[in-house]
Amino acid sequence: MKKKTSILASLFAATMILTACSDDTDTAEKTEVNAVPQEKEAGALVITGDTVTEQGGCVLASRFSAGDKIVFRNNVIDGITNEQVTEAKVQVHLSTGEVLDMTYGKHGDDNFWVVAYPVTADTPTGTLGYTVKAEYNDQTGEFKPFNVAPSLLTIVSDEVLQTSAEPEPEKEKVDLTKVETNQKVDIIGKNFEFNGPAGEKEFYVKAGEEVTLSMKTEDGTHGLFVEGLDVKLDKDGSVKFTPEKAGEYKIVCSIFCGAGHGDMTANLVVVE
Repeated sequence: MKKKTSILASLFAATMILTACSDDTDTAEKTEVNAVPQEKEAGALVITGDTVTEQGGCVLASRFSAGDKIVFRNNVIDGITNEQVTEAKVQVHLSTGEVLDMTYGKHGDDNFWVVAYPVTADTPTGTLGYTVKAEYNDQTGEFKPFNVAPSLLTIVSDEVLQTSAEPEPEKEKVDLTKVETNQKVDIIGKNFEFNGPAGEKEFYVKAGEEVTLSMKTEDGTHGLFVEGLDVKLDKDGSVKFTPEKAGEYKIVCSIFCGAGHGDMTANLVVVE
């Protein structure tokens, strides 16, 4: 009887040891599995966009000439969340070898990535290839225009562009010897136009006399630049200067503000 009891005790002890070993192994395996980090789901960035010209109101364009700016506008969408990416490395790679860094911000009523590329007299004519590339966390994306003429950027001479453009209406001539001048110029900026208090877009001042130019913004975010005179306002306020040479100087918005940015023009006419 004692022998039978001893055998049963031995079998019970062995079973307990095996069970304990089995539990330790399972626990170790579970701990090891749980310790493995879960890989993040991969996804590509989706990039959409277009190009516009600053001349004529930031309209869609693919042909540009010297003096114009090619404005690249793009949206970058997270391939996982399907939301707009606001912090990333977004660049335009041109076939000339130049790389343009894009910035994200509010333009008019929309938010998107943008950069402007000035076309100069030294810019080679012909097709200007480009690719937009974006990097965000572990995601990347690339955008290329369709390989068809309307989508490809083309740099043309002024003569070619003028022959295809509609003629502008003739401007009403003003007798500058009799025009009334005012050395205090007040300009109101709003989306998307520059006007004086009475809606005027022409401002007449005398050469050789100090001018006080003021800007007040009623709508949107705008800056002011007088081409040919190096006069600039980056925000509401005033600036004083003395124009020495008679002539007509174009006033433009110096901050890209949306689809109608190119419409924001006025004229400063300096008379003898």
